[in-house]
Amino acid sequence: MIKPRGRAPQPVRCPAVIDPAGTPAPPPRRTDRWLVLFGVLTVLCAGVFVAGAARNRVTAGRMQQADRTIRATLDRQGAALLRGDRSGWLSDVDPALSGELTTLYANLRGLHVSGWLPRTRKIRTGQRWSADIQIRVCFSTPTCTRTPETYVPAGDVISARTEWTVTGNRATLRVFDQIGPDGSVPWKRTALTFATGRRVVVAAPKDAKNPRPEAWLPAAERAAQVADRYAVTEPRPGRYVVFLAGERHWREAVGEDREAAAFVDRTSEQTAFAIIDATALGADPTDERLLRHEFGHIATLLGTLDNRDEWIIEGMAEYIAYTGAAVRSYELVEDARWHVTHKAWTGRLDLEWSTEPTERFGYYAMAFLAMRCLGETYGEAKLLSFFTRVAREGEPPAEAAAEALGRPWDEVQSACRPKILAWLKA
Repeated sequence: MIKPRGRAPQPVRCPAVIDPAGTPAPPPRRTDRWLVLFGVLTVLCAGVFVAGAARNRVTAGRMQQADRTIRATLDRQGAALLRGDRSGWLSDVDPALSGELTTLYANLRGLHVSGWLPRTRKIRTGQRWSADIQIRVCFSTPTCTRTPETYVPAGDVISARTEWTVTGNRATLRVFDQIGPDGSVPWKRTALTFATGRRVVVAAPKDAKNPRPEAWLPAAERAAQVADRYAVTEPRPGRYVVFLAGERHWREAVGEDREAAAFVDRTSEQTAFAIIDATALGADPTDERLLRHEFGHIATLLGTLDNRDEWIIEGMAEYIAYTGAAVRSYELVEDARWHVTHKAWTGRLDLEWSTEPTERFGYYAMAFLAMRCLGETYGEAKLLSFFTRVAREGEPPAEAAAEALGRPWDEVQSACRPKILAWLKA
């Protein structure tokens, strides 16, 4: 049998609501329900937003407080360093870091640190507070100020990833991970030993049997007295800093060039180091002329960077090295004779520099003779004025000669040509 289909259920109808005027009211609309739901959600979301914003403000406030505390700790540490207080330097340092930080302290004091300018970046929270720090240091200079370029020179800046515990107004350094290269003078990580005079600091790796800084100091002091006479900066350079590089450090600094005996690393406008290849065959602690040459670069160029006129820069350094000596005693005079003959020299003083190793000494020699002629012909005061305009201020020789020497450049060169040729014939 087929079960008969039942009657379909009838919808339940609500009785119409009659207003007092007798007009039926319309049924409730679904839009009203959505409006109510939207209002509830808005209130809930607003509460969540307000709570989140409050938490963010609390977190930001904690980060700002931690940043201020860490920076204050770095400022105290720097003040202790500058006054020579090793205990104060280590007072907010985890004992596990005391060895590394003591080495850094000793190196900075040995190099006569004169400025400490810290800054913090990327403060982050976690089990400990972490921060990237940069500290600009200055050596033996009366001024060390913040500028837009303060943290650019890597050789003058300590860069490290750090971790701290911050309790109240005290921050304790727990992790100190230096980043970036050491530079030509490895004062950031390598223990150094020092010999200090009135005008010079000589440094060397502490673990090296040779060279000995004290052996180089007497000649360096004499060389500094000569270089000081040609300083064109005011105030004059602080103590000249010499680093005696062993084979490894020299190779890291200049590669495989063993012909060069030394160079000056001007790490910033305020800092310069004279780097000596102290373990090379023939390295001589009594070589005052070599030290005069390097100190001459520092005395005449400190306060500038990116000078490109090699003829006048190297010529002035050689001029200072051989001040008071006859031209015939100049060790590269034969290289000058070779250059005049094989390069068909026409009398030009501002020669385009050659990078060829076989021609290097000839160009050094010709640059020395050019500066010697200018000094003897016009006097050292005008020579230094000319040097300042060309090497430090970037003027072409033709412009600088008229103002500094009082003669047209062509006339200056014409007057020097016969003098130089006569020196080379003597």
